[in-house]
Amino acid sequence: MNHGGVTRPLIRQTESGRVQGRALLVRGEVALAWLGVPYAAPASGTGRFRAPQPHPGWTGVRDATQFAPDMLQPLDPSVTLRPSVEGSLVLNVWAPATPGPHPVLVWFHGGAYRAGSGRLYDGREYAAHRGVVVVTVNSRLGPLGYADFAGLFGDDRFAVNAGYLDQRAALAWVSRNAPAFGGDPARVTVAGESAGAVTVNLLLRDPAARGLFAGAAAQSGGVNQLSTRENSVALAAAYARALGVTATTRDRLWTLPAAAFVRSLHTLERVRARQLNSRPTLDGAVLPGNVAELLGRPAAPVPLLAGANRDEYALFVKLPDRVFPRTDRALLTRVLTGAAGDARARAILAGYPDDPDGLVALGTDLFFHAPNDALLRAHSAPAFRYRFDWGTRFFDLGAAHGLELLFLWPRPMGLSSNVIRGGDHARRARLARAMQDSWAHFVHHGHPGPDWAAWTPEQPQVTHLTLDALTRSVGGEAQRLALWQDLLPLMP
Repeated sequence: MNHGGVTRPLIRQTESGRVQGRALLVRGEVALAWLGVPYAAPASGTGRFRAPQPHPGWTGVRDATQFAPDMLQPLDPSVTLRPSVEGSLVLNVWAPATPGPHPVLVWFHGGAYRAGSGRLYDGREYAAHRGVVVVTVNSRLGPLGYADFAGLFGDDRFAVNAGYLDQRAALAWVSRNAPAFGGDPARVTVAGESAGAVTVNLLLRDPAARGLFAGAAAQSGGVNQLSTRENSVALAAAYARALGVTATTRDRLWTLPAAAFVRSLHTLERVRARQLNSRPTLDGAVLPGNVAELLGRPAAPVPLLAGANRDEYALFVKLPDRVFPRTDRALLTRVLTGAAGDARARAILAGYPDDPDGLVALGTDLFFHAPNDALLRAHSAPAFRYRFDWGTRFFDLGAAHGLELLFLWPRPMGLSSNVIRGGDHARRARLARAMQDSWAHFVHHGHPGPDWAAWTPEQPQVTHLTLDALTRSVGGEAQRLALWQDLLPLMP
């Protein structure tokens, strides 16, 4: 390939073999892409439930010009626009066409650890115009990634937290192979949204991940979306019953067709939508045994960019029940009371009106802003806090969960553009550019740029992302979030 006097081969050597990529023209500049590159052996057959293993390698040149199939998940057109199969453990790489070394952004997708795909986030713009190597990751989801069959059957052939182990293996692969794609392994930033942000926060406290990254960005996720060992064993038991598997026939789990797991996902989610959650397990081995122990671990001393959207919980209050199970104040009261006790819960609830907007604010603080505040307070390295404030009129969602992705990612596949139609397109485009510039600046320099100020408990600076670009406030949320201080992150 030749562009502007720069010649770059599209065949690259990874630790497992050579891969053939392709060039993409992006608004007059070139990005290089390698899609569906294996970072571990396939998680199928004898590898279906095991911890990720090194890929055995291949001979010749492997085609990496098309996305690999998504990992097994429900057929959910709102999240993933095509059917999924039991896929391989792969990642996608977009790189600048100019010589490196360039900083690297490793992105972990959201989807509640049950759905989603790395292909939904296209890194070509960041590669072509912002000098960043972008890596997006596919890992095991749902029962294959997070149901504790080891605890259910007393059988250590089944890995606990296989999906998280996949993500950690992908990050280690990037550290070893980034130079092949022009990336600098000493300047890797881990980032993610929702479940992906939970992964980022776990990696920050994981000794096995120490040294694999130099920065972290966590969007709309804390360490509260986790599962106890008891809950993960119960999840495994529910799936085993749905699949017709018992202790004596558990070996069938290795050979059942992938479609059987998809059917079980749909069956169980219809009858136990709020009780069955695929989440990383506090198992006492891969992860600590409880939240207090997890938070007691010092976080990696790297710059942190963290925040959430103003109206996160609107997604679970205002959308039709067929999209997300509707929530109510009684449910949130039970969660809060179970964690904080009656008196503390009543004091917190008094700060939130008993109406739909009050319910949105309560759920947003309970599951997003308060856990984020706790993580920032525990972080010893430079930290930067944002709040995404632009709201949509679509179902009156406001600045709901996931909305910032439509601005941060120039090509967020699978996310409906209907939610941001109308209004001032030029101002929306300006906000998108400001966000993309800030995140890219953070990846390059460990700081989101001159319009941002560091967050500290003494000066709790918040950068607000609005159509009027970036504005700052000091302490605007501090009084409200003071109600939540010293509470461990709550796990519904």
